[in-house]
Amino acid sequence: MPFGVRFGDDSAAYAANWRRILVIDAAMAVLVLAAGAVLTWSGSGWGWALSAVGFVYAFFAGGRAVKWRRLRREAGL
Repeated sequence: MPFGVRFGDDSAAYAANWRRILVIDAAMAVLVLAAGAVLTWSGSGWGWALSAVGFVYAFFAGGRAVKWRRLRREAGL
């Protein structure tokens, strides 16, 4: 294992359905963002927090997509 902190296992990047995994991950982020927007629009005080969590989740899902694409390219897939 290389030096540093390692978060999670990226072996799913080499799976045949890797795109489907990323699409579902992004869809969950969008659903959390949408739920936060609906709560904010309805006047709930916690809608902004849920929107922030959805935004952070979408950010990391996008980073995972970039990382998995790079891993697959380096593996020649």
